[in-house]
Amino acid sequence: MKKTIVFIVLCVASAGALSAFETTKTLRLPAQGVLRLDIRAGAGSLTVTGREGLAAIEVKAGVVAPDVRDKDMEEYIRDHVELTLEKRGDVAVLVGRIREKGRLFHFGDSARVDLTVTVPKTMALDIDDGSGGMVVEDISAAVRIEDGSGAIRVVRVAGNVRIDDGSGEVVVEGVEGNLAIDDGSGGLEASDVTGDVTIDDGSGEVLVRRVGGIVTVDDGSGGIDIEDVEKDVRLINTGSGGVDVSGVKGRVIRSL
Repeated sequence: MKKTIVFIVLCVASAGALSAFETTKTLRLPAQGVLRLDIRAGAGSLTVTGREGLAAIEVKAGVVAPDVRDKDMEEYIRDHVELTLEKRGDVAVLVGRIREKGRLFHFGDSARVDLTVTVPKTMALDIDDGSGGMVVEDISAAVRIEDGSGAIRVVRVAGNVRIDDGSGEVVVEGVEGNLAIDDGSGGLEASDVTGDVTIDDGSGEVLVRRVGGIVTVDDGSGGIDIEDVEKDVRLINTGSGGVDVSGVKGRVIRSL
């Protein structure tokens, strides 16, 4: 049976023609029988933290829409704010975003939904995010991230991690599995990975340190620095930047 929790977002308007529309809502869904959380987020920050023994998925959503006129509040909320958390079989789906429906509000361009999510540590994650900074930490399962823009930080994951990022800095630390990153632009740093690391990077500096498996890098432009790798390093393309490889116990294979 599908369980749905939907919160209607309320706002408090200050006196005057213009007000800052900002409110925080809390969503909660029992985690029993849920193996994975799918997050569909638009503009705004996202923080996901795993916690041992947690019995529910807990979400705090901060909705911000600057410069919304008082007379437009009701219509704006009805047509533009989507905030839901529901269970679909063994998957929970969280949606937190500002949507465009009906006529376009020019003052809604900077609106956002900031999400802070706490999940059981063993729950897998599938994240599709539009823009804004992201932090994922303390997860003992697989993590998949598709992100448009904004910095990404992933730390302490006991599972495979896959990241498909458009732009923005990517930092990954402490993965007990394989790591695959497809990055458009922005600096990229990966360290303390037990398994293999595969990187397809468009532009930006690439730094890889302390990897237990094979490191494969296909880079468009930007420097590459690889240190302390237990197995082979495969450089498919080193682009226009410099390359520094040290502390590799396997072979360094260049396919340029």
